Amino acid sequence: MKRRKSEEVSAPLWFVSFADLMTNMLCFFVMLFAFSSLDSPKKRQESESRDEKFHAVFSINSAQGSSQWLTHGGKGILLTPASRKSEIPHLVKKVKNQLRKTPAADRMLVMAADQMVKIEIPSNVLFESGSAEMKRGAEDVLISLVPVLSTIDNHIRIDGHTDDQPTRSSTYPSNWELSTARACSVVRFFVDKMQQDPERFSAQGYGEFRPKVPNISPENREINRRVEIIVLSTKKKVIRDFSWE
Repeated sequence: MKRRKSEEVSAPLWFVSFADLMTNMLCFFVMLFAFSSLDSPKKRQESESRDEKFHAVFSINSAQGSSQWLTHGGKGILLTPASRKSEIPHLVKKVKNQLRKTPAADRMLVMAADQMVKIEIPSNVLFESGSAEMKRGAEDVLISLVPVLSTIDNHIRIDGHTDDQPTRSSTYPSNWELSTARACSVVRFFVDKMQQDPERFSAQGYGEFRPKVPNISPENREINRRVEIIVLSTKKKVIRDFSWE
């Protein structure tokens, strides 16, 4: 019985592998097309947002990222921890809520600027003209701030400001002394009478040299005469006990 002649191969063997490769590439590009054109606008926006965040965290530049150049020119890399959420907006809200209870609440201003909370009080709310002694009712204004200031560890700076009118008292030869004395009076009240931590407080006097508005009218001069209680973003460092042994 004669054997049947086997069928000849219709294509080279390498063509089978080549065809599989082409099929896989076709499927791959079809998937790319589907992801690029059929995504909803919302999904594309979310994807772009993720890309931007990834770039911001892992990029190396002088402005942002967890890895930043230590020196200009890329001579070294400084690893910085991720920044914590700022507590400034929370402090502003707490201060405003407390000041609503004071009689002069409508005359005081609370604002956030440069990582600090600034409480601006007109000088005539706290002091008589040309004096650094607190007037009647001034302590009530400062007492309303104690529940907020006593619950935080932030450093607090008191700034005194005056207008450009020369002083008429031998006790305060210039506005430097008057503005500084007023700032010190506020500090002494918080520390001596309210038993606040003195290490957190400081006082500064600027005289008439940092006005909010030009000193060209009585109204403007009244605006410039002010005391600012500034809650800084820096906090008191706790020194723990240690031993050389």
